[in-house]
Amino acid sequence: MPKLTRLAQVSASGTLVKPLLHQFVMDPRADVPLNLLVQRPMPRRPDGRFHASQHPLMTEHELYQWLTGGLAAGDDFDESAYNVRMAVMAGSLFHAIIEAFLAWTGRAVPLPQGDCPSCGRPYRPLRARPGFRYCTEFGFAHPATRSSAHLDAILNFGDTRAAWSLAGDDVYGFDFKTIYPFGLKGVRDMDTAQFREKWPKYWAQGQECMRLSGLRKYIFLFMTMGSPWETREFHLDFDPAFAMATEEKYLAVISHLERGVPILA
Repeated sequence: MPKLTRLAQVSASGTLVKPLLHQFVMDPRADVPLNLLVQRPMPRRPDGRFHASQHPLMTEHELYQWLTGGLAAGDDFDESAYNVRMAVMAGSLFHAIIEAFLAWTGRAVPLPQGDCPSCGRPYRPLRARPGFRYCTEFGFAHPATRSSAHLDAILNFGDTRAAWSLAGDDVYGFDFKTIYPFGLKGVRDMDTAQFREKWPKYWAQGQECMRLSGLRKYIFLFMTMGSPWETREFHLDFDPAFAMATEEKYLAVISHLERGVPILA
């Protein structure tokens, strides 16, 4: 298992993933295969569920529209969105690199056996050939609030030989995000307040993933899409008040739907 080295100097105190990524990139002994079998990301269509990456900050009116098919992600096909769509596709390729990197660290928790609670596909077995029939991310679902989530990974920074739990102090949910060149200018590692102000949707996504999974800590790692390939790392703690407010909002919308009472505004 790789160890932190003087490369940690490139990061703010307390970062866990970023120093290992620098070591992975620079170490010629890190000879690992890169699985580039990725599927083009497509706009999500209404499916009767609330998703961690999309819905926690929506109003009750917007959520009701989503459940009834009146609000779909990606309905705007204006050509001005070209740069956004291209960035999403390229980001999917970078996720393949991050998947290989996380496996190399030895800190990524293996996927469980069985089917993913979020998408229903079987989890990819440890040595199975890559294929679209498998789910390669941790999935969680909460039927009472019709909500679900996928996480890029779960990382265990404790003793990997010992028993662990999702709520453990050394266990983190993890998501990787790409951003345009110089998109991290002026942004500091580990500044959670700045992270929430600049990317409130991602902050809410992390909170929702923790609500659904039982995790109590979360890491976001950002990388710019191009030279100088800057990275920033942020750690989130679980916010129970936000989780409760999200759950109550979802339940209220579901109640309106089941009673046939529209939410008009």
